[in-house]
Amino acid sequence: MKYYFLAFCFFSLFIHSEINFIDRIAIIVDDGIIMESELNEAIENTITNFEESGERLPPREIIFSRVIEKLIMDEILLQKAEKFGVRISDQELNESLSRFADQDNLSLQDFKKKIENEGKQFKDFREAIERELILRRVQGGLVRPKIIISDQELMNYINSTEGQSLITIEYKINQILLKSNNDEENMNMAKNIIEEINNGLSFFEASKKYSALFESENNGNLGWRTRSQIPSLFTDHLNQMEKKDIHGPIKSGAGAHIIQLEDIRGETIQTESQTLVQHVLIEESEIRSEKQAEDLINNLYERLLKGEELDILARVFSDDPGSKLDGGKLDWAPKGVYDKKFEEVMTKMDINKYSKPFKSAFGWHILKVLDRREKNISDDLLKDKAFGILFQRKYREQLENTLEEIRSEAFVDIKISS
Repeated sequence: MKYYFLAFCFFSLFIHSEINFIDRIAIIVDDGIIMESELNEAIENTITNFEESGERLPPREIIFSRVIEKLIMDEILLQKAEKFGVRISDQELNESLSRFADQDNLSLQDFKKKIENEGKQFKDFREAIERELILRRVQGGLVRPKIIISDQELMNYINSTEGQSLITIEYKINQILLKSNNDEENMNMAKNIIEEINNGLSFFEASKKYSALFESENNGNLGWRTRSQIPSLFTDHLNQMEKKDIHGPIKSGAGAHIIQLEDIRGETIQTESQTLVQHVLIEESEIRSEKQAEDLINNLYERLLKGEELDILARVFSDDPGSKLDGGKLDWAPKGVYDKKFEEVMTKMDINKYSKPFKSAFGWHILKVLDRREKNISDDLLKDKAFGILFQRKYREQLENTLEEIRSEAFVDIKISS
């Protein structure tokens, strides 16, 4: 609603600002000018907006000063927009207008009628919104490159009291502790235990058999805890772990630890299905006809069935520059990333089986699904949320500094007083 109100304020400054023949120049800003009629109209509409909103009206001198500074800064930014070639596409502008209409639960067409029924021109409103979008884009272009958020800064925020208040994630952690007077012996034994677990021994049985904490409270397991309640010795390793993962050995003053992330819960927990794929792509081109491309992919399929390796054939023949040098291997990817036909075939394939040749929008493929997994993306979502908060804080600070900087660099001659 705030954005809606500001836009109408700006709109009211924008309309009825045609220059008449008895106008005079009020302000010179670098290569541009602001006429007295524009200034007077802006002041009058600012006063009207205060009155309509019920806010206390500041003294006229303060209004005069604020309006002048707003007009000056807008003129500076618009000149930069012209210099940088900033443009707003019709699609982007229409999407912005549709958001205004949505706030009133109206279609764009009905919203247009509402504006016109209020005695205003929709064309003027549209131009005012376009101008505001241009100003924001220029501000973003000037400010965003100056904002740096390091990984350490991000983690410090996440681990802070404020950062922890953003999340309600809890981890259930089990541990095995090996204690002897020989650190090297502890670490080697831990590695052997992890191998036993990977070969089928349950973590509980391994704990019962080897852990020095097994008969202590909760058998030494931490139970459900938030990240801030987990010993710092373990928290760094959590970032590398998925549900049911085993990690270790972790060395401490007490001995060697093996930990298991038994479970994870919370409102912000989110997982996604991901697939690891390898493929070869054969494209049609000016030197390869559709028939030649199809013949080549069929030939490669026959060679695969006779025992040749897909990674070798992909390095030699694939037209996918992003995966060719890696033997056709693509990154782990969730649903909705690939071409519709590619994803359809990928979804139906068993692991480590070759698909028959098929054609997507990019060309002919043979693919092999290497693996599938449920990826916990909670940490990624948390980092995105924390990054957004830190970015907005720095953006506001840097925007103020940047606007002051470009204001001081501009030539401004105010030829009128309050």
